[in-house]
Amino acid sequence: MPALPKPMSAALAVLAAVSLWPGSAHASAAALRFGYESGTRTSGHAELGVNACCPHSIQVDDLPRTGKYAIRSHLKYGDAAVAGGTRAESHTMDIESSHFRTGKTVYYGFSIYLASSWQNDSREDILFQWKPWRDKCEADKAPSAFLSVQPSGKWRLRVNSDGNACSTPESVRKVSFDLAEVKPGQWHDFVFRFRWSHDSKGGIDGWHQTHKSPGWRKVVTATGPNTFNDDATTQGYLKWGVYKPAWNTGPTDVESRTVFHDNIAVGTTFGEVDPTAG
Repeated sequence: MPALPKPMSAALAVLAAVSLWPGSAHASAAALRFGYESGTRTSGHAELGVNACCPHSIQVDDLPRTGKYAIRSHLKYGDAAVAGGTRAESHTMDIESSHFRTGKTVYYGFSIYLASSWQNDSREDILFQWKPWRDKCEADKAPSAFLSVQPSGKWRLRVNSDGNACSTPESVRKVSFDLAEVKPGQWHDFVFRFRWSHDSKGGIDGWHQTHKSPGWRKVVTATGPNTFNDDATTQGYLKWGVYKPAWNTGPTDVESRTVFHDNIAVGTTFGEVDPTAG
């Protein structure tokens, strides 16, 4: 009988799992993907919605992560408010296969490009959101999570949760994770695994790379609540583009923001949502 290999130490086993798992995942078709290869801002999904005040807000552009096209979101200070805020965003409100709630485990992948002319601002820019509807007993509802560019020049994942059946601004638990340095002039690739839960069963894993420095690096591992204690009819959906909360009340150091998104995907494995797979 051939000799059995020596067992790997626990520490090495953990290291191997973190280092090799993303790279060893096989690409396959995502449950839902927006690659914009149709050349339209709905990416071939008629139900994909937009929150756009103006013709310049949401446009297909030939600066892709892969393929031929990506979506460009452009926001100017002074643009009319849409859906209660200063934003230029696409959303999956009417696409059921994108919806999430407590008890689901979902992988998300996407790529974001910031032009080389991007300048740090005194206030954050929110570029991707996981947004639940509010319950009937709630006046409003924060996103379960959102990805932003911070004045510090960092990518930050903010996570909001509440175990109460009716959430209020005072009852929301807020946790933030700085993920990586913002590098203008590069495509930033992200994959997140959310184990959605309003209690201790929740968990998040996240990976990041840039197209100029390929090689997935794990940037967040967290356990604990990451969404809201919603009623049985309430779910969440996705939003991507630019949302500038500070511009709801006044100017900041910059007067416009332009960002590109490509290969937004929802699935059940890393390989399904890998944004570099196109």
